[in-house]
Amino acid sequence: MNYYLKERDALETYQKNAGSKARKDVEDILDSLGWQPVQVAVPFKRNKKLSAAVFSHVRNFFFYFYRLKALGRGDTLLVQFPPRSHSLFFPIIYRFLRLKGAKVIILIHDIEQLRFLHLDETSSKSQVRIKLEEMPLLKSADSIICHNEVMRNYLREQGIPDKKLITLGVFDYLTDFEPDTESKRSLETSGKPEVLLAGNLNPGKSIYLTELHKVPDIQFHLYGVGYEDRGQENVTYMGSFLPEELPGELSGHYGLVWDGTSIETCDGPFGNYLRFNDPHKLSLYLVSGLPVIVWAESAVAGFVKEESLGITVSSLKDIPQAISRVSPTEYETMVQNTLKFSARLRDGYYLKHALEERLTHD
Repeated sequence: MNYYLKERDALETYQKNAGSKARKDVEDILDSLGWQPVQVAVPFKRNKKLSAAVFSHVRNFFFYFYRLKALGRGDTLLVQFPPRSHSLFFPIIYRFLRLKGAKVIILIHDIEQLRFLHLDETSSKSQVRIKLEEMPLLKSADSIICHNEVMRNYLREQGIPDKKLITLGVFDYLTDFEPDTESKRSLETSGKPEVLLAGNLNPGKSIYLTELHKVPDIQFHLYGVGYEDRGQENVTYMGSFLPEELPGELSGHYGLVWDGTSIETCDGPFGNYLRFNDPHKLSLYLVSGLPVIVWAESAVAGFVKEESLGITVSSLKDIPQAISRVSPTEYETMVQNTLKFSARLRDGYYLKHALEERLTHD
């Protein structure tokens, strides 16, 4: 029997961000394939004292162990990573299940030691937890579904055998919205090219947003929470929407995937993370039928170029010239290519393919 760990956090309901969208889509795809959920209501953590943290790790171990101990030979369990709750003892659970004959598959959404380990805001306690928890947990699985070849290489360097690793390619994005089968967008207008950005607009995280006025001849459309109006004439705030609604609300010629502190390059911990991960907003733009603009050094840059889904730039200041080099025919080709990917993403094609590859080889 095929199972998946279904973790729930009461705080995620009705949030207007994509933080839980990717996980929920995975669950819906698995439901459609007949996988059975193992329900876990994530315990709340309020006390930050060391003694309470130690107790929390022990409590979470028994909490999860109790719900998973019945699995055995012939069963497969898919776990989304990182887990909503933390315990240094989780690897014991998965090794126990494997000794009983069950298979454990981990699907990576984020690797915290790549994303948070070098942030000043990350407490020393969290840094220790990440170092002690992440890799042992990943190594305890039979198989790991990672984002792309760059992340696969990184995991190999951490000592995870290549035979355990499967690349997803791109995250699926379930939505009832269907983009137009024929492009109604054209860059042959008297107005400026419109580049949209969806995500966390808090300038404390996305500092580069405060410098968009330095990008000439481009009109930016911003979607998301945390927006602060700084009087930039080439920036229009379009509002915030639930992830399921967002594809139908996006308006523009290209979707932008960028992060960090500067418009010159993607820098800092969040910008550097783009060297390894598949941003969920990439899937959002593609499912909406939008060509994309991505950082030339990002892990997805090769994918975007090979599939002719958009353009790559080293700096946001390069956008005007890069767009000017795209002919109307080339742009239309990009749009049509995104429509093909949109159909796949709405069907859960990439997760289904990764699972089929792993289950077929087991």
